[in-house]
Amino acid sequence: MKLPGNRALLLAGDGLSAFGTWIDFLAILTLAAYQFNVTPWQMAVVSAAGLLPGILLAPLIGRLCDRGNPQHLLLFSIAARVAATGAIIFCHDFTAFALLVGLRSVFAMVAMPAINVMAVRAIDEAERPQFYSFLNVLNNGAKILAPAIGTISSSLASEVFALALSLVFSTLALVVFACIRLEPRAASAAANPQAQATAAVAHVLPLLWIAATYAFFVFMVNNLVPLVLQQAGFDKALLGVLVSCSGAGNILAGLWQARRPAAAAMRGDIGELLRPALLAAAGFGGIGLLFWLGGAMTPRVLPVVFFVIGIVSARFAIALNVYITRHFPTTTGHVSGLLQAWQNAMILVAPLVGAWVLQAHGAPALFGFAALSAAASFSVFQIVRMAGGPGFAPPIADKKMPAGRI
Repeated sequence: MKLPGNRALLLAGDGLSAFGTWIDFLAILTLAAYQFNVTPWQMAVVSAAGLLPGILLAPLIGRLCDRGNPQHLLLFSIAARVAATGAIIFCHDFTAFALLVGLRSVFAMVAMPAINVMAVRAIDEAERPQFYSFLNVLNNGAKILAPAIGTISSSLASEVFALALSLVFSTLALVVFACIRLEPRAASAAANPQAQATAAVAHVLPLLWIAATYAFFVFMVNNLVPLVLQQAGFDKALLGVLVSCSGAGNILAGLWQARRPAAAAMRGDIGELLRPALLAAAGFGGIGLLFWLGGAMTPRVLPVVFFVIGIVSARFAIALNVYITRHFPTTTGHVSGLLQAWQNAMILVAPLVGAWVLQAHGAPALFGFAALSAAASFSVFQIVRMAGGPGFAPPIADKKMPAGRI
């Protein structure tokens, strides 16, 4: 099926931008390790510089996207990110390097709220589930291919060449996004933005609760998987197999969701967020059980579990965007920014918790603790929701959902 112009341009622009972002992110980490010979604490500073701006500034940037022209903000941010990345190429002082990394992350965080606001203004509501399904496929394709491209270019040339390559992808994204033609914001949406924002954000707590819990238990183990496999005595090739299986599940789930008829598309039900999050947590519990039992079957079963987790994580990512644009059409940017801030906070904190659990109790406890923390959080969520806690009254659109859904 031929995609309408704005949809195709949004998808192409996001795909190119994602390639550029992943390549320069990995090249920056490589530069830190090999050119600046950083200590573990200095590498932590570089990681914090990539996350803290998102925690502090993402909600403000999201509000700017709601109130202004998200396309103009997106174009400016990409151009500024290109300039910051270019400056990193010529940087030889670690302090200046860390500051430039932080500046780059400020500009990079504009993409998520800006694209979501542009999707609300340029794409019909009924078509957004399919759009976000394709978007998920592109983003996960970039996660798989961009590291390979960056590694190969760094090996054959240098990290500077990899950064220059990322600038090419980002510049192409800039050109593609500039070709999009947005409709002016509807007068009703802009009539009383403060009242609209207050009404919508009153219902954002359930969304943030689920998304933050998901980010916490996923990123508690994500960066520690190589260490877990090494401690368990598995060959390092297994890591590549697991990453490939997870990516394949993610991409196939996105393609399957995109091909579903409109009648079966996601509708922004809170259950569409809860179900895949619970299944992912159950998968982590299963991995913990596999490591606890041990045996020759573990490396054979792990790829299957990672494939299933990839499928449900795709469902979660698509449902997250559909829910935001469905229930917060006039505050999409602000809510996207809040979501980005909470996710970055979990990415900063969760690995520290995971490292402590792994060091103190081993791999089975790490995955088991991740699953139990998710189960505890979602149980409290359901209790508060059933009790009608503050911010848990469903949006008007939710009341039209069939009875019996989560």
